[in-house]
Amino acid sequence: MEARRFNIEAQPLDQALASFSVSTGLQMLYDSALATDRRSAPVSGEMEPRQALVLMLAGTGLSARFTAAGAVVIYAGSASAATLNPITATAAPIIGRNRASVEANAYAEVVQRRVIDAVRRDAVLSEGDYALSVRLWVREDGVTRWVEALAESGDSSRDDQFMSLVKRTAFPAPPADLPQPMRIEFRVQQRR
Repeated sequence: MEARRFNIEAQPLDQALASFSVSTGLQMLYDSALATDRRSAPVSGEMEPRQALVLMLAGTGLSARFTAAGAVVIYAGSASAATLNPITATAAPIIGRNRASVEANAYAEVVQRRVIDAVRRDAVLSEGDYALSVRLWVREDGVTRWVEALAESGDSSRDDQFMSLVKRTAFPAPPADLPQPMRIEFRVQQRR
């Protein structure tokens, strides 16, 4: 990517990321909860977009990964596990084809984080130790088109509630070439 001039003030992070996206043409993929109560650092001068974004995210605890398809994934930490209130939930996204694009994998990570966030806020789903695998189709507008269980947790009531939660969760618009369905395995374990 070639250098360009940036002049983005310190501001709420979601606004800074929107300004960055407009000025670079890069699609920003992140869970909106990550930007809540975070402020960007100011970015001014001529530099490559990658450098500008690193400066903007300084002090937020967030990192960025650029994809080959012209998108940027913003994430907290580098692990695929999210520590929830009393639990740890992991999600391993697997895209429809063996060779999914980097952008498709990045999108699946955003989907997993959104579902994990929703699980954290659900008193029933954040209890106990269980695993559940789902197959998920998302419409062009980010609304769940269909979700079905591939491997159930052993508690049909909990499985129904999990599926309902996934159906209600809002996702960003998927990349045009996203191979669907996405297959995602969720494991919830109480921290010991």
